[in-house]
Amino acid sequence: MARTPRAPKPIEGAPAEPDLLDNAPPPREARTLCGHAEAVERLVEAFGGASPPQAILLEGPRGIGKATLAFRLARALLGTIPGTALPANLADDPESRASRQIAAGTHPSLLHLTRPWDEKGKKFKGDLTVDEVRRIVPFLGSTSADGGWRMVIVDAVDDMNLNAANALLKALEEPPRRTLFVLIAHVSGRVLPTIRSRCRAIRMRPLTEDEVRAALNAMGADPRTAPLGEGSVRRALSLAAAGADIVKSAQRLLSPQMVRDVRAQHQLAELAAQRRDDSFATVLELVLDAIAGRAKSGAGTMSLPALDAYASLYLSVTDDRRRIEVFNLDRKEMVLAVLSRLSAADKAAGLT
Repeated sequence: MARTPRAPKPIEGAPAEPDLLDNAPPPREARTLCGHAEAVERLVEAFGGASPPQAILLEGPRGIGKATLAFRLARALLGTIPGTALPANLADDPESRASRQIAAGTHPSLLHLTRPWDEKGKKFKGDLTVDEVRRIVPFLGSTSADGGWRMVIVDAVDDMNLNAANALLKALEEPPRRTLFVLIAHVSGRVLPTIRSRCRAIRMRPLTEDEVRAALNAMGADPRTAPLGEGSVRRALSLAAAGADIVKSAQRLLSPQMVRDVRAQHQLAELAAQRRDDSFATVLELVLDAIAGRAKSGAGTMSLPALDAYASLYLSVTDDRRRIEVFNLDRKEMVLAVLSRLSAADKAAGLT
């Protein structure tokens, strides 16, 4: 019997997973899922029939609970006798063996793929690499712990480079019986059509303000920051950590009337270049919000080229953010370039 591959042993001093916030538990440990009743219902229904899906795509904005739902499904699926219906609401016993193993990251039938730690650079790599994705092959070649399901969570599809995406596609083509892939995507446009066609897609919507508040309460965070989230718990936590002064200043400078001004562009770039990781991350998050907001408000009235310009800029910023983190490039120059393009897009769209 082939051995089930394990994730590399954690490097002493390295974070357990990429993108974790200091004030929030990792999704594999999270017990509370706020909202998404429809998504949960669809999953319970999908595994109650004779032909359960072998690949699911959970897509929606970052920080709304997609990974939390994936691990909730894992606890229910791997803790249920094969062939029986999943429990309503994907409920599980937190003291069960499966639940404890999943929370600890040691369940032999669950493979969680994320961006790996770079020991040389002392940080997580910018991509979910092809070597990580290739761990799927020996994992699926081993025998399930109890003859039940095996599950692969890819967190997130957005982080894969082309080679990794092609390796995943090959694994999706003919998975063994009782294998489930759960793919997480923050930006739907980054999912290859060939991968999407092999998945049952479940679109997850932003949370209501009350749901964000409930999630913050559940993790012991300040519920008064819920309005900052705009439907995302992660956003509420990260913006609250950055500080209200940075958020307000950035939002003011990103208005169409201000962003065209070179002085305002430099003010915002200086703000992002502060020697605090949360300042840069916050400014880029707000830049993405501004781009998405302009496109959303202009849908139906703006020309297609104008909307296209905003869409291209949005994807470009997500790529640039990753390159900045990997290669430690000049943050100020990157922000200035993005703001110049945003100003040009505003002008072409007639907003200035």
